[in-house]
Amino acid sequence: MDTAGTMELEPDYRRLKAAWELGYRNREDALHLLFLAWMHWADPPFVTGMTDDPDAENLWLAIFSYFDGEDSADAEFLHVAGLMACIFPWGLGDEVEWASRATRMKERSLDLKPDGFSPEDFLGRSDYGDYFAHQARVSAAQ
Repeated sequence: MDTAGTMELEPDYRRLKAAWELGYRNREDALHLLFLAWMHWADPPFVTGMTDDPDAENLWLAIFSYFDGEDSADAEFLHVAGLMACIFPWGLGDEVEWASRATRMKERSLDLKPDGFSPEDFLGRSDYGDYFAHQARVSAAQ
């Protein structure tokens, strides 16, 4: 965050999106880019410091497909994508469909990793990690 309390996500988003568009793919960058694309509608620009990108939803969906969507064998992807879809299902398309997908993804994630995810699973992983470590702390407190 900068001194005004704004996140500085735009530089990472631009860098990761450019690499994605050039065909560079790795799991960690794809997870981070999934998060950054989602942040275009998850939080307002005065919080994220991001400029509008009309391609953000399509990029999120492309990364979702890259991980094989609901059929993914990657528990972490299913956990974070399910959480994103749960929080803002209408940002991904049909609200009822994505709310249902969110539930299925969270269930599949737990099938693959029954103990779920702790804050420690996300530590040291940039803004992506900070966000989902916070979410894991909130879930643990409930």
